[in-house]
Amino acid sequence: MLIIGEKLNSAIPSVRQIINNKDVAAVQNLALKQVEGGANYLDLNTAQCNEVTDMEWLIQNVQEVTDIPLCIDSISAQTVERGLACIKGDKSKVMLNSISLEKDRIEGILPLVLKHQCPVIGLTTDDNGIPKTAEERIAITQRLIEILSKENYDLGKLYIDPLVLPLAVDHNNATMFFQCLTDIKRLFNVKTVSGLSNISYTMPKRKIINRHFLAICMAFGMDAAILDPIDRKIMTSVTATNLLVGQDRFGRNYLKAFRNETLED
Repeated sequence: MLIIGEKLNSAIPSVRQIINNKDVAAVQNLALKQVEGGANYLDLNTAQCNEVTDMEWLIQNVQEVTDIPLCIDSISAQTVERGLACIKGDKSKVMLNSISLEKDRIEGILPLVLKHQCPVIGLTTDDNGIPKTAEERIAITQRLIEILSKENYDLGKLYIDPLVLPLAVDHNNATMFFQCLTDIKRLFNVKTVSGLSNISYTMPKRKIINRHFLAICMAFGMDAAILDPIDRKIMTSVTATNLLVGQDRFGRNYLKAFRNETLED
């Protein structure tokens, strides 16, 4: 399971304040804590700030303290392009979040994905919004794959996000998401990814729902998750579920986490 750390996101009020205040120490501390927690990528989002210039500032300061790959999270092609320009080292290691069938993203962000051959998250949405059925989301996935394949893009770098919607809106939203994961693997054999917070929106004790949702997604073969790696309980769920689904040979990672006292009931 690839872990994409979600904490450096301007949608979080405290993080937005840190970025607005240009608090370098706080940003770098959040970055390092996520790496220590087990993040493989750090998602960076400045959409709620001065997006373009703050993305540059954020990338520069995060890269001062860690060389972990970054995930540039923006629907703005200008922000993505400027962010890529200030990346140190190999730009093909940067993940872009995200493309979809929306006209602006196909025209603005897709060329950057192809130019740098970056890993990319593909959303199952178009200019009509998020489809209501699994079948429609699978159709968008197929079209995205066709577009990328035509450009000789390495589909091993594609992560499809079938876009989970809240249980509070429809109690079938989780099961539909699980169906999407199954169908995407069966039909296309590409990687899948999701954030967790939408599933529990407006529900009490949201972290409980998120943890169990993640475990089930992993059982259905989900390859990556955007989550809080500082949360030891959710990272314990990742470790235990990797063991249960046969992704932890001889339980080495589980036992290592036990010895390091990072497992939490």
